[in-house]
Amino acid sequence: MAFYNYDSVEKLDDSKDEWTVRVRAQSVWKGITKKTGEFRGLNIIFFDDYSSRIHGFIASQICPKFEDQLYEGQIYILQNFSVKEYNGDETSRSVRNEKHIYFTSETKMEIDTKVGIKFPTHSFDIRNLDEVDAMKGDNRFLNDFAAVVEGIPQKNVYTKDDVERSHVSFTITDGRKSQNVTFFNEFGDFFLDAFSKIEDKPVVIIICCAKVTEWKGVVYLTNFPATRFYLNIKHVAVTMLKERYHKPDFYVMDIDDDDDVSKLEIKKVNELRKLNESYIQKKVACEVTVKRFDEKMNWFSPFCLQCEKDIKLADGSYQCCGRSILYPDKRFRLYSLCSDSTGTVAIVWPDEEICRLTGKTVYDVDAEEIETVEGVNKIPDILKSFEKKAYTITIVVSEENVTKGSNVFHASNISKPHEVTDTHSPGPNKNVVAEQEEIIDVNNKEMLSNVNSPPTEKSTNRTRSRLPEEKLETSIKPPKFKNIKVEKM
Repeated sequence: MAFYNYDSVEKLDDSKDEWTVRVRAQSVWKGITKKTGEFRGLNIIFFDDYSSRIHGFIASQICPKFEDQLYEGQIYILQNFSVKEYNGDETSRSVRNEKHIYFTSETKMEIDTKVGIKFPTHSFDIRNLDEVDAMKGDNRFLNDFAAVVEGIPQKNVYTKDDVERSHVSFTITDGRKSQNVTFFNEFGDFFLDAFSKIEDKPVVIIICCAKVTEWKGVVYLTNFPATRFYLNIKHVAVTMLKERYHKPDFYVMDIDDDDDVSKLEIKKVNELRKLNESYIQKKVACEVTVKRFDEKMNWFSPFCLQCEKDIKLADGSYQCCGRSILYPDKRFRLYSLCSDSTGTVAIVWPDEEICRLTGKTVYDVDAEEIETVEGVNKIPDILKSFEKKAYTITIVVSEENVTKGSNVFHASNISKPHEVTDTHSPGPNKNVVAEQEEIIDVNNKEMLSNVNSPPTEKSTNRTRSRLPEEKLETSIKPPKFKNIKVEKM
């Protein structure tokens, strides 16, 4: 038997164009410019026999060369293509790979008819449902999830702009968390039809490239042009979920000892300063009162989407990763002074915990600030409301805390305010009773079978502000291009 030498998707880079890969096309959808309706090209999720995934793009000018042989599920031999890195500010990316394949006029794509290494039928990057809430303010990526469908999906029909529309709502669970899902219009109808034909229970769904969005304070998974669903397919995630589902403790919450505050060591402030090297990168808890947030330190920080590092303004622009960033993304960063009866330390509140406690993103809070004074880092009232209250705070002990005596600690979890607060000034103190304040959120062709979701129409990778709240009543128009999904650019 002949052996064929193909390049690995993981090893692709921009050093050359003479690559040869053997890949399967998992999803295919079109890109359309939203304002003009111009067809921009075809998008594909490819993966190789190691299940390494990469996004591919075929510009409209050369699409006629490839479109007639491009099928979801088909294996191809690709040769002579460019490999480019993302700029870092793209949104709704379908694959968490920093590189993507770019077809050129020299690219060759042939359907693989040879006998080669056995190929997986699907490739997913499955995330846990408990990550969903943290994803609602991050529109960089679409995400894959596997869970059991709970109950019977319900279809709702309504009229908007004199057009009849619909959505199918249902709930999924992994036994630890339940999550709302909404599929719109034709996509929802296809799911409802496929679900009704599945007799084997429970029904385990894998949603590939789901969009995480929020409407009226509720977080949903919903469909995007790249989205596909798979019901009870042969996959290790499905097998594991079904095995767990039939066990009596399926709905029992598994708690990681490191994250269970009740199992962490409770340390006084003066004890935090005396931790030895065995505590480095470990979690401990402390019960402190937030005296105040330091207004000399800004309540948010610009950061680079590509490397996740904070960045500063230099010579009129933000520079990072070898590029200039005109409008950097922002995230919460609160520098708090916290005390108990033994002393005071600085604890930095992270973006994820502030979003969870307030139910808002940094953009929501920034937009609600009516009065701003140039040069003054006024902390918004919704954040100031956390002052003068007691909390149980989980911190991660850093090397600087232990070896260099740093009194700045970083929180990983912050409880809701305790009902009884303390002045917690070092030395003698007295208790005062304060009313607890709770922050409430006001705000393909014939290749597909009946267990796979159909291509839908339009999406976008166009850079835009990361606004977390998007009304779910968006329509998906009937596809017009050989059942290949359309993406708005």
